Amino acid sequence: MAVQTKNAFLDPADFASLSVYDLLVAAARGHVGIDRHWVRAIVERGEEAVEPLLRFGLEDRSSDPVNLEEDLIAMFRYLRSSKALPFYIKCIREAPDDVTDELIDAIVPFGAEAVEPLLALHEELGEEEGSDVAFLLAALGVQDERIRKLLVDRLEFDAGDAALALGVYRDPGAKPALESMFASIPEAEEQLRREFALAIEACDEPRPEPAEVEVEPKAFDIWELFPEDAVPPVEILSEVELRDMLASPSAEYRREAALAFRNRTDYTPESRDRLLLITREDSSGAVRGAAWEALGEKLDESGIRGALKKAAGDESRDMKERTGALVGLAQASDDRTIAALIWKFYEKPEARAKALEAMWRSFDKQFAEVLPKHLDDPDSDSRRAAIWGVGYLGLGSYAGKIESMFNIEDLRADALFSYSLLAPSEVTHARVPALFRKINEVAGGLTYGEAELVQTALDQRLVMHGLDPYFANADEDAEEWDENAEPEKPAGRQAAAAPQVADTSKAGRNDPCPCGSGKKYKKCHGA
Repeated sequence: MAVQTKNAFLDPADFASLSVYDLLVAAARGHVGIDRHWVRAIVERGEEAVEPLLRFGLEDRSSDPVNLEEDLIAMFRYLRSSKALPFYIKCIREAPDDVTDELIDAIVPFGAEAVEPLLALHEELGEEEGSDVAFLLAALGVQDERIRKLLVDRLEFDAGDAALALGVYRDPGAKPALESMFASIPEAEEQLRREFALAIEACDEPRPEPAEVEVEPKAFDIWELFPEDAVPPVEILSEVELRDMLASPSAEYRREAALAFRNRTDYTPESRDRLLLITREDSSGAVRGAAWEALGEKLDESGIRGALKKAAGDESRDMKERTGALVGLAQASDDRTIAALIWKFYEKPEARAKALEAMWRSFDKQFAEVLPKHLDDPDSDSRRAAIWGVGYLGLGSYAGKIESMFNIEDLRADALFSYSLLAPSEVTHARVPALFRKINEVAGGLTYGEAELVQTALDQRLVMHGLDPYFANADEDAEEWDENAEPEKPAGRQAAAAPQVADTSKAGRNDPCPCGSGKKYKKCHGA
């Protein structure tokens, strides 16, 4: 197909020829995949990249669809830039209650240089919001009377938090204040007494000499933070942006844009016509197939069903295009000719995975016997389709099999979604909280992202039974999830998502403590 000379969606092949600032803006708008190619195109410029990174980082980017704060922190750390401190301070100012471990690791090497701006920031934020700033000052390891006074003064405001910071600071001058307060703590407050005892003990430990403080506190591998390849986040893009993305020089970008329309059943005739044009003119069979899949959302419109049947049945066409058309026809499997096509493709090894996908997307019980046979398929795509299939067809007898896949990293997300659809339970709003808790328990704890995935699946399960969603209607301003509370409707995604995997080695200071106390890790077992 003809390629536009100017397109908002950058071709990864052109990254090296673009400015650092333009690469950052494109990523913030969701017009590029944030992957190693993108990172490499920036950091390989060395010191030349620092100024545009700092310029971008200090701007007000609150309206950007994609927040690049963590990516900028990673790139500054990789470049070991001495100019990044103002950006780090800005990050803390904007979210003082959520200072990440990565940000702490980035600031600590600045040592004495960071003292003045952090003291000023603590005064600006006040004691209520200054907890993480106080911890950072302690972590710097810089002997300064002002830091000691600030930490000791905080004992009256938040004794446990201040004791944790003083334990990190290791200043003998703070020992009298700690001992005095320790003597007044009731025996019943075992956790607080433990925090103070550890802080008092730490005061007698030698503080590292400045020469012993490493330039980098630990080995930093930026590449483990980014995938090798990534596409733009299509879920945040408007329909107009997706149409623009269909004209990207990158075939992978065009394919993802086409597939995004599959989840937007109300897309406009203009987008439909663009997808039809793609099926005729795009040079990639995979892109044409993706466009046919999206056109499956318009099966009832004049000519669409016939065009899909023709594409799927035309043996002269690329198999990726044909199987895409087959998936597009899935919702019409009650048509005997379409059902026959699905079975025909299932018999072809090279088309079987997409045939299985068509089966589960059909929600047709005629496929209920064949899908479970592929739960152990050596082909990952076929196995994944089978997992989704038993979930969407509600084959509850396979719940145990799906549960066993929670420990398979590559399949865990698929298994969680499927299990949420088929786990034995009455499908009512009243039962949703208990079912969520059950899934959290059998999964060994859910991360925030996994909890959101489970909530989406449970909402879909309700909708499939003619009920309104449960979590989608929740209040976004949620307090922490109380796992001991009655199973009432939680206030929102974060409320339901708080239960975590009980792995203290991976708990960050601002994560919920794995012990289940409801406190942040830094104020509980992180002490």
